[in-house]
Parts: sequence; structure tokens; C-alpha cells
Amino acid sequence: MNRRAELAERVLDYVLEHGLIGLSLRPLAAALNTSDRMLLYHFGSKERLVGDALALAQLRLAASVEPPGADVRTLADLVRYLWSALANPSGVQATRLYLDLSVLATKEPAQWRDAVERLRGPWREPLRAGLVAFGVAESESTALADLILATLDGLALDRLTAANPSRADAAADAFADLFEHRALSGTGP
Repeated sequence: MNRRAELAERVLDYVLEHGLIGLSLRPLAAALNTSDRMLLYHFGSKERLVGDALALAQLRLAASVEPPGADVRTLADLVRYLWSALANPSGVQATRLYLDLSVLATKEPAQWRDAVERLRGPWREPLRAGLVAFGVAESESTALADLILATLDGLALDRLTAANPSRADAAADAFADLFEHRALSGTGP
């Protein structure tokens, strides 16, 4: 493993523990037993350092999530599967990072918007393709994928901040039920 990849691993571990909001290079460098100048040497900028750490977080999450199995036969099953992926420890860590990054993007959109998209993008396309495979029209699949992701994002935030996280789990289950009821009523997937 090269030095930059090794540092990216350690940066991610630091960010998972301390978050992205208020991340400063000097304390980060001190925790990694290096200097802020060396971090900039290896990554070029704080944004690129964060981007590399986020890409690594996405890879870790992808490695921790099994592909949907044969038991995922409906859109409701797919939503429940995605929710369970977000509920596993790697999913919770990635969600925290995604939410931190989203807050940064609201404050400095030009600087952070692309990073938010890079973290979310790997979820959108497979979900969109899965929706098409379940019979959703191609023309509707992107909007529905975005709706599902945005809803799960909101519920994940609620789970992380609520006094009673089980309410978010119940809401996710109710959200999945909407797809079952829609399919049963014959109004489509």
C-alpha cells in the first residue's frame, strides 16, 4: 500500500470517529503523527483528502453489504433491503459521513456538492436499474430512485438523532409497505 492510500485509511478512521464538521488539518495531522504540510503534499487539498476518505468509506460500505438475494422479489423487499444495509455498522458510519458532507454542501455548495454526489451516486444507479427490473418505467426510474434515497436519508437522520430510533425503523417499514399496497392495488410498482 502506498503512503497516500495508507493515509487515506487513517484519515477515514479519524473522520469516522470525529466527523467532518469542523475538520481541521492540524489536529488531524497530529492524530496521524504527521504534519498538515505532508497531508497537503499527498492529497493536494483538504477537499481531495476528504474526497479520498469518502471514496474509501463507500468502498468499505459496498464490501460490507451483500448483493440482494433471491428473497428480494418486490420493490418493498428492495426498500427493506436498502434500509437494513443502512442499519448495519458500516451503513451507520457511511450515513454519518454523508450527513456531515450534506451539511457542508449546504454551507459551501461549490466546494462540497460534487463530493455529496460521488458518495450518493453508487447507490442511485443500481437502485434505478433494480427498479426497472421490477417493472418501473425507465422514464420514472430515476425520480423514484431519488425519492427512495431521499426518504431513506431522512429516516437515517431521524434514526441517528431521535430519542427513540425504533420509530425510524417503523417508518422505513411503513415506507416499504407503500410499495406493497401500490402493487396490490394494481396501480403499478
